[in-house]
Order: sequence, then C-alpha cells, then structure tokens
Amino acid sequence: MKTILTMALFALVASMMVAPAFADSKLDSFVNLANQARTQVKIQLDKMPSAPEEAKSLYAMGDSETEQLIASVKKDDAAEAKKHFLAAMKAFRQVTQIFSEPTPMAAKIATPPPQAAPVPEFDYANALKRFEANINILKASANKNNLPVDFSRFDNLLQTAKTHLENDDMASLEKTFVELKNAGAELQTTIKNMVKERSNTRAVSFANKYITKIDAVLAQAKELNLSEEQIAKLQKAREELASAGDPTQMVIKIRHVYQINLDLLDAKNQKILSEISKLESRLLLLEPKVDDTIRPKFDSARSILASLKDPASTDDPIKLLRALDSAIREIESYLLSLQAQPTANTQAAETPKETPRESFQLSDTRPQTEALKAETKDTKTQDKADKQDRQKNKDANKKQPSEVSRIEAKLAELEPHIDENIKPKFESAKSMLAKLKETGVEPKKTIRAINALIDEITQYVESSDSEDDDRS
Repeated sequence: MKTILTMALFALVASMMVAPAFADSKLDSFVNLANQARTQVKIQLDKMPSAPEEAKSLYAMGDSETEQLIASVKKDDAAEAKKHFLAAMKAFRQVTQIFSEPTPMAAKIATPPPQAAPVPEFDYANALKRFEANINILKASANKNNLPVDFSRFDNLLQTAKTHLENDDMASLEKTFVELKNAGAELQTTIKNMVKERSNTRAVSFANKYITKIDAVLAQAKELNLSEEQIAKLQKAREELASAGDPTQMVIKIRHVYQINLDLLDAKNQKILSEISKLESRLLLLEPKVDDTIRPKFDSARSILASLKDPASTDDPIKLLRALDSAIREIESYLLSLQAQPTANTQAAETPKETPRESFQLSDTRPQTEALKAETKDTKTQDKADKQDRQKNKDANKKQPSEVSRIEAKLAELEPHIDENIKPKFESAKSMLAKLKETGVEPKKTIRAINALIDEITQYVESSDSEDDDRS
C-alpha cells in the first residue's frame, strides 16, 4: 500500500513539474501546486516510523523554498517565484524517489524507534519576520491608496505567534502559524478586490468625462470647422465608450479617443487663431472713433485681446472670444447710435435744395441751343436719380413697420429676463426704437443698431440661464 501511495505522489509531483510552462501569467497556481506537493510529502513522512534524514532534509528544503515562493508571489516577482517553485518541486520529487527505493527488512528491524523529541525543522522565526515584512508592504499600499483595510486580526495573530515561539510552545505556534497564513491570504485578496473595484470605478468615471467632452466638441463642430470624417470618428468613439463594460477595454478606447482629441485640438487652435485675428481687425477699425464715454469698454476689450494672445494664459479661449465679441458689439452699437442723429439732421438740411435748382433753371435765358440741350439732359438725369431715391425711401418705409413690430416683439420677449447688469442696454434699445417710430429717419442704420443691442442682450440672457442650470 505504501508503494502505491508513493508512486501516486511521484506522479503528482512529476505532473506539477510541467505546470510552470503554463503558469507564468498565474503566479497563484505556483503556490497551490507547491502547497499540495508539500502536504502530500508531509503525510508520507508522518506515516513512516523512521524517515531517513536525507528525506527530512530534502523536505525542509522544499518547505523553505515554498515559503520563499509565497513571498515572491506577494511581491509579483515572477522570475523569483518560478525559481523557488522549481527548487521546491525538485526537493519534493527527490523525497518521493527516496520513498520509492526498497528498504531492506534487516534495516527495518534494526532501526530503533526514535526516543528523543523531534527537533523543529521549520524556521518559524524567519517565517514570522517575512510575514511581518510582507504585511508592512500591504499596509503601506493600503495607506497610499486610502483603502479601508483592517489589519488588527493579523497583527494580533502575529504577536501571539511570537509569544508561542518565545515560550517554545511549538504545538500552539504551528496552529497559530496556519491561522496567520490564512489571515495574510485573506488580506491580500481583500486589497486586490478593493483595488480592482476602485480601478473599475475610475475607468467608468473617466469614460463619462470623455463622453461629456466629446459632446461638447460635437456641439461646437461648426465653430471648429470639423469635417464629416472627424465628426463621424467622435460619434463612433462616444458610442464605444458608452457601451464598453470591461474597464480594460474602456482604457484602450479612451486612449484611442485621446489621439482623436489631439487631432481636433489642432483644428480648434487654428479656428481660435483665426477668430482672434478677425476680432482684432474689428477693434482696430473702431479705435479712431472711440470717445471718452466708450473708452473704458474699449480698454476692456483690448485687455481681453491681450489675454487671448498670451500663450501663458490659463483662461478658456472660447469664453474670452465670446466676451471680446460682446464688447466689440457694444462699442459698435454705441458708435452707430451716435451716427444716427447727425445723419438725420444732414438729410433734413439737404431736402430744400431742389427749389433753388429749379428757380435757377427758370431764370436761365441763354439763347444758345446747345446750352439748353445740355441743361435739359442734366435735368432729366437728376430727375431720374431723385425718382430712384424716392422709390428706395418708399420701399424702406414699407418694410419698416414689419421690422419695427418684430423688434417690439423681441424686446417684449426679453424684458422678463432683464436684470440690473443688462438693463442699461435694454433701455437704450427701447429709446432708439421710440425715436425710430417718431421720426422715421435713417431706418436701416437705426434698426441695425437696435438689432446689435438685441443680439448682445440675448447672448447675455442665454449665458445667465446656462449658468443657473449648471448651479441647479
């Protein structure tokens, strides 16, 4: 019976020797195989009435290599783990070979039973030191990652094992040592699960942030001049991120999206530079017309432009572009309102000039025929031009009522949303509309000025509403 068990154990150890070729990626299987071999060999040693010293020595070597294997696996050191695994398997295989050798009957009869107490073959002191060092590594990792891990049970068992070792209570020490190993394995599993769960949570959060960024870029696709191909890439990347369940796959997809974002960032920067150039040109054209009243707003616009052109600025360029455009629109509206009244006065002064021209024609009695023909030709040309001007004014006056009605409706729509910050511009628009309805002078320029103010008020109201939504 003993020979059969020995042969079975030898087959088990021999089969374990093949495992390392397939276990590089699963270090835990090394530990399981080595522990199984150690347990089987220990059982055979305990059953033997008188085990050879060579077998005991080889078992102690295999036991020590197994413990070093466990320590290497905890450190994720694959090379050292394989080295200790092979050494342990070799020692256990040699023990099984000793078991399989035939033992002379005389030797069995002559061998006296052991009288002295067995000397501990395992170095518990060094094993406890290794356990303590490994658990300190786990504690440092848990503290670094803010993991709520309770090490009190392991610490108590470690202290109890040290006490048993000092008192030379080997029976209690062996029992406590087994509990200590189990507690260490449980801690390692707990920390591994916590790290995995946290990694999954971070991956999901990171993916959601990227989805939000993709949505923001897609919303500005026209402003960024994105091509259909770029938009399609972003939409596909968004769908993949939203549907990815495996955190590893999420990370891979996020890296792919990051490369897409790099390409889009270059296009976005080119668009921003183009917009900066356009706004700067508009601002330079306004500078000669700026008076003391609008000067503070002009200086503020120049400050925003300087911030946009500063490479070290950390402000959002899109927000700065909008602020600069709003400031320039306000300056343009102010200058247009200044131009509206003087132009009206000029037109009113120029209207009576037609009568002197006609009286001059009536008093002209030059007898020369050629002069009369030339005068008649000039008169017809002038009459034709005057007729065209009157027709244009007539057409403009026809369109004016509908445009005025639209402006009144828009101002009425905006009025409930007006606060103290934008109220001056709203009142200015209402005042200009009242003058337009009263005088009807220069309707096109006045309407353009009012529309510019309405655009600026609308943009302010929309930005205020979006900020309220974000806060809610």
